[in-house]
Amino acid sequence: MPTVKGFFYSAKGGPALPVRCSLENDHLVVRYENNNTLLGQYPWLSCVAESKLGNLPREIYLPQGDKIVCETFHALDQWLDKGKGATLFAMESQRKWLIVSLLLVPLSLYGLLGFLLPWAAVNFAAYVPESVKHMASKQTLQVLDYSMMGPSQLPLAEKEQIRAQFNQVLAVIHTRHKAFNIVFRQGGPLGPNAFALPDGTIVFTDEIINLVDNQQDLLDAILLHEVGHVEHNHSMQMVAQSLFATIMISTYFGDVTGALDLFMGVGSTVLHNQFSQEHEWEADNYALAQLKAMHRDPAIFAQAMEKLALLMPSTNESVSQWFSSHPRIEARIENASNGDATP
Repeated sequence: MPTVKGFFYSAKGGPALPVRCSLENDHLVVRYENNNTLLGQYPWLSCVAESKLGNLPREIYLPQGDKIVCETFHALDQWLDKGKGATLFAMESQRKWLIVSLLLVPLSLYGLLGFLLPWAAVNFAAYVPESVKHMASKQTLQVLDYSMMGPSQLPLAEKEQIRAQFNQVLAVIHTRHKAFNIVFRQGGPLGPNAFALPDGTIVFTDEIINLVDNQQDLLDAILLHEVGHVEHNHSMQMVAQSLFATIMISTYFGDVTGALDLFMGVGSTVLHNQFSQEHEWEADNYALAQLKAMHRDPAIFAQAMEKLALLMPSTNESVSQWFSSHPRIEARIENASNGDATP
């Protein structure tokens, strides 16, 4: 039987020892290379080997935590794998299977991320308990208060007037969510913004209220849009999407860093924006449907966005945060102008 060179790594530490390995009487026999002294004989059951990868050296784990890394040969591969890796290795060695895998991996990843992921996110989010949503919302607001936002600087009477009008709107619309909580903050880096948290907390920044010059019809339209996010459970869907995307990509590529970090960063951003735009259309249509149910002209939502677009800075300057990740404002205005959404 042939012998091959390798190195023995003791579990106790110390330098790697040069050895020669061979198969004798269905045992892996290991001898020191310098003087051919027998180091050990190991039956198959006591050896654990990593899967064969091309012609790379085999890593064989021995009892007591010792390890051998040695050159590979056919008989050793057969003995270690008992034939299990032969088919896979044959496929890896053929160019046609390499080409097929290069095509199938991105296609299957696209199918998983483009179709299975949204479906899984929606269904998973539906089973998240209210207590978890409340805890997540509370922690999110605390982090934003600590890192970005500050106490609202609007006069108390103005905030109470806006909140009272919001409560009137919430009282006449039909929602599955039990309660909504309107809070005001100074946006800081967030700028003109309004956003909804999973438990029904809706945050309006001073900047967006000042941006619309405290026009209640505009604020009502924005409120209904944010209520739509809560009603459709969008926040939890985004959390589920992010979690499942990380699991899927990690499963495909394993513990790969460097270039893959860049891929995952860009990929998750693109996926997040595409998924977010679907949510924005859904929230827009929810707001239009509720305006129609309240016997208000759905075109008021289009008028609100038209006024907001006029008040927004030019595209060469800092754009309002409320529109930064949303679909194009022109398309949303056109959709709202049609006013054909149904409750």
